[in-house]
Amino acid sequence: MVMATPFLRSLRGSLDGELWAIGKSKGMHIYNGLDVFDRYIPNDDKSFVGFLDMVSHLRTVGFERGIVLPHSFRSALLFFSGAVKERVGYARNKRGFMLTKTVPEADSLEPTVEHYLRLVDLLGGKRSDDAPLLSVTEDEERKFDEKHMDIHRGFVAFIVGAQYGSSKRWPDSHFAELGDLITGRLKKRVYILPGGKDEEAIAEKVRQGTTNKDDVEVKGLDIRDLKVCLSRASLVVTNDTGPRHISVALGKPTVVLIGPMDERYTVYPAASSVTITKDVPCRPCNKKRCDGDHACMKGITPAQVFHKIEEMLVDDAG
Repeated sequence: MVMATPFLRSLRGSLDGELWAIGKSKGMHIYNGLDVFDRYIPNDDKSFVGFLDMVSHLRTVGFERGIVLPHSFRSALLFFSGAVKERVGYARNKRGFMLTKTVPEADSLEPTVEHYLRLVDLLGGKRSDDAPLLSVTEDEERKFDEKHMDIHRGFVAFIVGAQYGSSKRWPDSHFAELGDLITGRLKKRVYILPGGKDEEAIAEKVRQGTTNKDDVEVKGLDIRDLKVCLSRASLVVTNDTGPRHISVALGKPTVVLIGPMDERYTVYPAASSVTITKDVPCRPCNKKRCDGDHACMKGITPAQVFHKIEEMLVDDAG
């Protein structure tokens, strides 16, 4: 949850006691180097037994306060069942009765970063950040180099998948054409970074669509190595998906291709990032699958994106 980092850093600066986190094991690597958590409790078992084990653990520790960042019913139920004394969050999905303190809903659409920061306001803390920030540790650098000695700095990274749904994906043929422009004109290597096994086929399809295949490679990485890899890129071209925020939070020049979603959800100060959209009557629709011909994404041309890349690389070099 990269867009929660301004909230976490602000909360850390406002706390006298310890700050613990509960979440997926692989997610903890995102926060390495930020020094926001005192401890991290892995919560990977989503079974009923796993839920009961976590409830027992919470009761044993005896937390004074729990802040429920996810909007799911289950996340609030966990803190409620775990006897956390003060439970803070948004009263969505009919879970308000399990919370002791709730954040009023905004009157209009608000950016996700602001959505989280309003939790700090409710708790009487002081905002210290307004944009996501990530860091790469020396240990992460060392482990990356041990496994990926072939990846050198100065490449362009592609994020071609989108966990949200196919509506967010720029066409594979567009990515392939852009890859040829980058390897041919800029003489830079392109690494396609799938977000999981389900995206590896998409990444390989993009590579197969390129002419300069020797300069285009698919690299499947875990979340820790993905963070390091993005930090070493000259530039990142990405769909509107999670790794986009990792790249921007690392301060990398990032071109974000936005289709069906309302970009106001993800707006925040980021000088290194630009978004490209196509103004069509049906956007933003916020749908996971397109009911039409995917005009909002098809209308963003490889030439248009390449022109923006050239501008950004010149600015970054200057």
